Amino acid sequence: MRISDPQFYQSTISLPDNRNFFVLVGGNNSGKSTILRAIMRSSSDSYLIDVNRTVLEGEGAPQEGYEKDYGAYINQVRSYDDDNKKKPIKVLQDYFNLNDSERQPIRDWYNLFFPNKIYEERKNPLNEASPKLLKINGYSMTKQGSGMRSTLEIFVKLFDPKIRILCIDEPEMGLEPSLQKFLYQAIRAMTSKNKKVVISTHSHNFLDHAFLTNNYITCRNSENKINVERVNNFEVLRHTIYQLLGNSLSDLLLPEKILILEGPSDSRFVTRALELIGKKGFKIHPAGGNGNTSAAINAITQFISVNNDSPYKDKTWVLVDRIKDSPATRLWIRNLGTDKIKILSKNGIEFFYPNRILKKILQLEGTHEQLVNKYLKEEKGNSLLPSKTDLARKVSSELKISDMDDTNNELFKFLKTLP
Repeated sequence: MRISDPQFYQSTISLPDNRNFFVLVGGNNSGKSTILRAIMRSSSDSYLIDVNRTVLEGEGAPQEGYEKDYGAYINQVRSYDDDNKKKPIKVLQDYFNLNDSERQPIRDWYNLFFPNKIYEERKNPLNEASPKLLKINGYSMTKQGSGMRSTLEIFVKLFDPKIRILCIDEPEMGLEPSLQKFLYQAIRAMTSKNKKVVISTHSHNFLDHAFLTNNYITCRNSENKINVERVNNFEVLRHTIYQLLGNSLSDLLLPEKILILEGPSDSRFVTRALELIGKKGFKIHPAGGNGNTSAAINAITQFISVNNDSPYKDKTWVLVDRIKDSPATRLWIRNLGTDKIKILSKNGIEFFYPNRILKKILQLEGTHEQLVNKYLKEEKGNSLLPSKTDLARKVSSELKISDMDDTNNELFKFLKTLP
């Protein structure tokens, strides 16, 4: 399939003939629907299901007048240059105008993918002459929500042998995410050399993860011409998914950003420091403590895979004491990058507590380094000194924003570089 018009498109849009499924994704007014209408107008064996498909009329027995004028209705729809028009097509009539043997596969396919079964029933079950109704869970299709009503036209046209290219504009409309997945599977499984399907969507549930090059990103350039780029790697697909989700991991109830630390003392102090300088969205992850840098390495590799598929590759930072060079450490640094890792020059978070606070709490004399070394040496054997955890708690409660201005404190300098 090729679409070319210098007035509307930046370049020729080519959808490979050896593929049967295509997904167009992009923002509002990026040209997705325009492309679908162009496909429909370019081929007599194509059909477009657009966003006005949710009104169901013509329930019950086939209407002779509708069947007679169906061809004219289709030609009218083909002439539309936008989707802000009420379609004359009656989907329920399209369904009931089919023979029994033609309707049965539609219901079977529907019931294969959706949990709520669809079936036909007489309006008056005791009267064989009464018209048939299409029902789900005891209610007519016309009484279903807009999302479920919208699926009927999709299923009817999927099984129409005269339609070789089926275009579907935003099939996700009105459907909850779990039902979107069922609909995607039903559509995807029907594609074949005799039934190509082109979808435009705002939902990540309709992206093709199995064949990523079936996905195309649409946008408009500065001249308002439509441009289409084929997705060619998982990094682009992942970025597209984040955009569709609002570009926020927190929308999925996941941490926005992760900071790996060694122990609980580090966690308490750094959490307070981040709060003071307004760095939000971080999940602090203590990774073992007591200089156990191997635990930190194991923790980070749970989030950052070797093939860089993790969504946290660009959202994870590490703060640890000095570490030994090893294959695991080199892999860790290679996955994250040196700018994401801060290896402190001193072995102990206590060396980075403000001196004024330490003197006030410990009541010890000496330089800052002497003070910390004396505390670390005597802490476990001196009951008058607070534990490391208690010291972290007391220091954090005394910490002020002015303490963060110490340009010689390498920990504070690192925290200020975080997004």
